[in-house]
Amino acid sequence: MAEDKSYTPNINRTMMDKINKANEAIEMLRTLGLPVSNEQLKALQDLEKEYLRTEVIPLIQGEMEPLVAELNNSFRIEITYSKEDGLNMNLVDRLSVRDNGEMLVDQHNRRQKKYIIRVLFPDNHASCNKMVWETLVDVVKYAGAERVRQLGIMIMGDNLISSKLNENERYRIGQKEVERGLYVCTYSSTDTKYEQIRKINRDLGLDLKIEKVLL
Repeated sequence: MAEDKSYTPNINRTMMDKINKANEAIEMLRTLGLPVSNEQLKALQDLEKEYLRTEVIPLIQGEMEPLVAELNNSFRIEITYSKEDGLNMNLVDRLSVRDNGEMLVDQHNRRQKKYIIRVLFPDNHASCNKMVWETLVDVVKYAGAERVRQLGIMIMGDNLISSKLNENERYRIGQKEVERGLYVCTYSSTDTKYEQIRKINRDLGLDLKIEKVLL
């Protein structure tokens, strides 16, 4: 029997439960013939946008980055979703050609410059690794894994610091042991790691200096 390769990604159930409850409340009002306010619709939209920003986009980036790392040119990939049409991904071609044959890239289509994260600690030693996950690990070890765990930072439906390895190998390889029996999830984009480090620093008062270093 062929091995089942399908998998279900971890999601933030708390956030999804809020979205479902908001949808149910709006549908109940409509069923009763009561008005639905713009504020209620905006609140639902904001919840869904936050879910996409913190859960879905980092997951897509984590999956795609290894597949495109060796490409030399800049491209724009457009992802659209609607209840009616589902999820669609398209390569947006915005190249133009001069009379002499020179290829021009639309300025709006330039890929955002890549960066790594540099963290300066109070004792003046710095962490600035080409593999950004190593910098996140350094910060978590400095702060203390259990203290970071208590902040309740969520990533893909689980705490950033977990006491168990993910059942799915796809995510398990991104878990790095920071203390005996405690693992930090590094399966996320550089932008997400940057925000996680900033939150750890702010909430624990670590007095770190954090900056982006362009590659």
